[in-house]
Amino acid sequence: MNFIKLYWKALLWAFLILGACGINGESIPKVSFDFGIDKVAHFILFLVQAILIYLPQKKHFVWAILISSVYGILIEFMQMTIFVNRSFDYADMLADVIGALMCYPIVLLWKKWLRIGD
Repeated sequence: MNFIKLYWKALLWAFLILGACGINGESIPKVSFDFGIDKVAHFILFLVQAILIYLPQKKHFVWAILISSVYGILIEFMQMTIFVNRSFDYADMLADVIGALMCYPIVLLWKKWLRIGD
C-alpha cells in the first residue's frame, strides 16, 4: 500500500499513457504537420512519466529512466500486437526513451533553479 501512496501519480499517468496509446488508430484525427507532432507527444508523455517516478523519493534517476523507457518500448509492442489500427514505430520508441532520459537534466535544472530562488 505504501507503494501506491508514493507512486499514485506515476501509476495514474501510466494508465493515461496506456489509454492514449491504445485508442483505435482510425479514431485519431489526422494531423497535417510533417515534423512529427506525435513524436513530441511521445517525448512529453515519457518525460513526465520518468519525473513522476523519480519525484516521490527523489533518488534513483536510473530506475525512473529505465522503467519509463521499458514501458515506452512495451507500449510500442502492444500497438503492434494488441491495439486496433495501431502500429509499431521505432521513431516513437526512440522519442519515448529520449523523453525518459531528459528527466535527468530537467530535474537537475529545476533543482538548481529552485535553489537560486531561495
